[in-house]
Amino acid sequence: MSGGDEAVRFLDILTTASSVAHARGAEAVAATHLLDAVDVLTGAAEPDALGVPLSPFGHRRAELSAEPAVRNLTQRWFARLGGTPEASLDADALAELRTEIETLVRS
Repeated sequence: MSGGDEAVRFLDILTTASSVAHARGAEAVAATHLLDAVDVLTGAAEPDALGVPLSPFGHRRAELSAEPAVRNLTQRWFARLGGTPEASLDADALAELRTEIETLVRS
């Protein structure tokens, strides 16, 4: 996706953030993972720019969770978008979400 004019599915943001967190060996999805996901999905960053993923071989980890602030944000936005997996964010909504995520990162 390029130009930032196309809609981005909210579910894609969440699954990409989870993948980033998992690849980095994090125990929980953090706001920084959400920002990275938005950047990848909008074409602002290439997946390779996110760093070298950790190998899953030889590393047993507990299930990946989400930080409480991230969980609250995603639940609120999921409800705002109608509670459907197909929900997408247009450029304006994506900019608003990004601003909220950046606020979490600074907290």
